Amino acid sequence: MFDPHWRRRSLDALAEPFDVIVVGGGITGCGVFFDAAQRGLRTLLVEQGDVASGTSSRSSKLVHGGLRYLKQMHFRITAIAARERDRMTVLNPGLVESLRFVYPANRGDRMPSWQVDLGLWMYDRLTRKAQHHRHLEVADVERLLPGMATDDLERAFSYGDARTDDARLTLAVAATGYAYGGFLLTRARVAELTASAAGRIDGVVLEDLEGGGSHAVKAHVVVNAAGVWVDDLRTASGLGEPRVRPSRGVHLVLPASRLPVAAAAMVPSPDDGRPIFLIPHPEGVLVGTTDIYHDGPRGDPRATRAEVDYLLRAMATHFPDHGLGFADVVGVFAGLRPILDSHTDNPSDASREEDIWQERGLVSVAGGKLTTWRPTAEEAVDEVVRYLPDERADAAAPCYTKGTPLAGYAPLDLPEQLTAVHGLAEPVARAMARRLRRSASWAPRLARDREELAPVAEGTDLCAAEVRCHLAFGAVLRLEDLLLRRVRLGMWEPETATAVAPRLRPLFAQELGWDGKRWEAELESFHAAAEAWTPAGIVG
Repeated sequence: MFDPHWRRRSLDALAEPFDVIVVGGGITGCGVFFDAAQRGLRTLLVEQGDVASGTSSRSSKLVHGGLRYLKQMHFRITAIAARERDRMTVLNPGLVESLRFVYPANRGDRMPSWQVDLGLWMYDRLTRKAQHHRHLEVADVERLLPGMATDDLERAFSYGDARTDDARLTLAVAATGYAYGGFLLTRARVAELTASAAGRIDGVVLEDLEGGGSHAVKAHVVVNAAGVWVDDLRTASGLGEPRVRPSRGVHLVLPASRLPVAAAAMVPSPDDGRPIFLIPHPEGVLVGTTDIYHDGPRGDPRATRAEVDYLLRAMATHFPDHGLGFADVVGVFAGLRPILDSHTDNPSDASREEDIWQERGLVSVAGGKLTTWRPTAEEAVDEVVRYLPDERADAAAPCYTKGTPLAGYAPLDLPEQLTAVHGLAEPVARAMARRLRRSASWAPRLARDREELAPVAEGTDLCAAEVRCHLAFGAVLRLEDLLLRRVRLGMWEPETATAVAPRLRPLFAQELGWDGKRWEAELESFHAAAEAWTPAGIVG
């Protein structure tokens, strides 16, 4: 997806001014980067961590219209999100996958079953795809969700949405922008905004956190897409009062053996009736989420024990026979939503719509959802073009992202091809295709012997050849980039990731040139970062 010299190319490009510099490597910033680069604008994306290292790797991993937003009368955002969900499942199969959900409506629920039925009918009207909701029999529920309590079931429904891996989706968007000629710098921090004599923002000063040094870089427009950090740039430059109020969402990771569901589900919390998702993935089952205003550190948000217990009570209520408890939790993580401050006491009532505004040449983007990254980016780049010099604005192409597949498009039978051509074991082939997409075709050719096509450790589906491919073409700069966001062992199986990490040392030495001192520092840094994804990282 990225050539091995991607960072050197970007550093060399800093000597010449850009049309637009995008600050923030989450899904919104990467979307703006892709859109602007495709329109032919000279574009630079700057991210102080890794691509998707903030909110965009810590979501519910749903590409969905947002059924619950209908109850709050947020029709516009729901309609846009449903349209984008359908678009992504067509353009990016394998990366964004359709998924059936079960919604059980029990007697005594805060929302009666007829309201659920009406809400799903409205949800159906927002899509042209033939995935309208339908009623389920008790036997259907018990087959799809074994162990779910059905004694008080009044009615049950099935409806369609989609799932993704948020970090992989964000990286694919960034890679598409890079393929269209954009420049990307991760591990680079914006130390300050620069301004012209007239006071207009005209560039940034970058600190290279990887190679050292600083760079003054000019641009016609700077886009502030820093998520929950969006106000930092603004207030440091005296551009107004804060506009974003972060909300924290916590998720649990459970092994599929403890919750062997064949469909996703949305169930009400027994505490407050708020919807809780449980979503099966190839690696395990995700359960979430909470919604609480966050006033703590934004760089390392942590789950509290109260939030974990809130989610476990929902599982115990709806799946009483499984006996799920804290001991079953293999992973826990918290993410922060960059919600526009609407002065509501309950963050669940706040709109997920985006806002885009300009202050002295700085275009800021906040709000929005993982699902709506593309129209948000289109709107933001339209705003950018308004502030470009006439000759550059006239040269900008229209937005074409609506019909553009993301980089890495691969056939759905790629796992079978990998097995037939290279003799990969089926689990390794499936995992390699899922994580690398089209790049998986190259990975076996990077193996130095047949052993590098076998799992690096018992019980995993990760092989050395795949690791080499991520290191060569995946814009990996740190050990945590690989284990927390490219292959995601640190999220789905934290203990396995800790055990596997030392075995990867020769690969990093050979592919990235790391010596022993660098390796030891990276291993220590990974252990510190990975704790936030485990039960050991719970606070309070």
